[in-house]
Amino acid sequence: MSATTTPATASVPPAGDAAFDAPQSWRAVFTGIEMQSFLGSMAFHTALMVTLALVLGTIHIANTLGNAPEFSAVNQDDSAQPELTHFDVGMTPLAPSELSTETLMLTEPPKVDGQSDDGSLAFVPEGGGTPDGRSDLGGLGFKFSREGFGPMLKGPGGLDSSPGSGRGPGSGGPGNQFSDRLSNQRSMAGGATKQSERAVAAALAWISRHQSKDGSWNIMHTANCKEGGCSGPGRYDSPTAATALGLLPFLAAGQTHDSKGPYQQHIKKGVDWLIKNQKKNGDTCVGNDTHNTMYSHGLATIALCEAYGMTQDPRVGYAAQMAIDFIVSGQNAQGGWRYSHSSQDSDTSIFGWQVMALKSGQMGGLKVPQKAFDEARKFLQTVARGTYKCEFAYTPYHANPGYCMTSVGLLTSQYLGSKRDDSVITNGIEYLLTRKPDLVRERNIYYWYYATQVMHNCPGPQWDEWNRHTRQILIDTQDTAGCATGSWDPDRPESDMWGNQGGRLMMTSLSALTLEVYYRYLPLYKLDDPSKKDDAAKKVENAQ
Repeated sequence: MSATTTPATASVPPAGDAAFDAPQSWRAVFTGIEMQSFLGSMAFHTALMVTLALVLGTIHIANTLGNAPEFSAVNQDDSAQPELTHFDVGMTPLAPSELSTETLMLTEPPKVDGQSDDGSLAFVPEGGGTPDGRSDLGGLGFKFSREGFGPMLKGPGGLDSSPGSGRGPGSGGPGNQFSDRLSNQRSMAGGATKQSERAVAAALAWISRHQSKDGSWNIMHTANCKEGGCSGPGRYDSPTAATALGLLPFLAAGQTHDSKGPYQQHIKKGVDWLIKNQKKNGDTCVGNDTHNTMYSHGLATIALCEAYGMTQDPRVGYAAQMAIDFIVSGQNAQGGWRYSHSSQDSDTSIFGWQVMALKSGQMGGLKVPQKAFDEARKFLQTVARGTYKCEFAYTPYHANPGYCMTSVGLLTSQYLGSKRDDSVITNGIEYLLTRKPDLVRERNIYYWYYATQVMHNCPGPQWDEWNRHTRQILIDTQDTAGCATGSWDPDRPESDMWGNQGGRLMMTSLSALTLEVYYRYLPLYKLDDPSKKDDAAKKVENAQ
């Protein structure tokens, strides 16, 4: 759903002889040989001026940018990667923009004339379709005052990413449910700004520079800190979870192991590491990460499913299907999951990662039994609290709900079939809005990450309010100096509730993903087109 701004063009006279009629006195001068001589001289000098401009312009550009980096083909495992230096985030201009492979390679913020507001587009409620009859969201009624796109308040819209039409409900059609990431330019219509996109680009640069040589990432990232000075290693020892956290922001930005880009080899090595270390039963966990198997495995499964959904690489699809099957086989009698694969009790936090993994597999066209979703829905009822069952507790045995688990419960409710106008969703959103992200009251990126997805799934004024607030906090708290440039400190400006566990890598990954929510997924109620699943599943079966 790329919303591009058409450059202003010079006024062009209408076609036809009348457009170029000169006064009568000039006609008398330019006749015969004199006219031919004049035109010939004018053409020569014009060509000379254009040539000089092109040469000088090329020299200037070359001196400014240097040589463009070269990228190796994906099947060359040992090929050299471009060394991307981190760049100054600083006071990035606040104009609307788009993230693309090209802008990810910029080392300095582009210069834009001053802008009086925060750069986001003004919300205007509209029905389905778009003014020009085109929409990458299958008629999801987007309209903004500046670009002609914006969130929907009414109109059911269509499915997936094919064009919608008209001013009423969109007609959308089948399409890749990860396709909005795959366009060369991500759309700003969902609420991003140039500043938020530069924050994402800086985060990707930091993550890439802290990857281990074997392709994995580490929660205790300091061993990979090439320049030193990055504080805040986490205590949660799981290379599987860390590698998934490292990969997901790249995938959200439309970068894959199968596409040319500055991080192609980083992604390929990370995906290869997950596949290489996957056990025959589908478990992706390695090392000492046995107590928290399902936490780490859920994250890794999401990464594999997204990588497959975006590339349709059968080898990745086979690994992703195995990972999905491992989750399904570990679902217990409560309908949920907990730390180990054989746990007979469940908690909402681990449950959330598994449901997201199953949904990612379904979106990518993998086989996910409907029974797994049906059983998950039963568990969710056991932790629902309050008059409208829109608040959620940590386990069935906890009486009191909390904001963090409520955000997980609401997102999984959405993915398990709750409609937009269900009381659990409408009242749940009101509940979340009473605890907007706040550094003083409680810094909690885990909560912000889940709650932002819940709000994004329901475009409208409430999402607009949440987005502006959350986006600004994340941009303002990103590190902008030294090796830590582009990352988020788990301890400053305030300690994050889970920062000591996941450290700087988790903080940076979830913060970047929160700023990528605009194009990471389509707003939820446009998904679940079954027509694309059979063909994708056959590709995975053939790889086996």
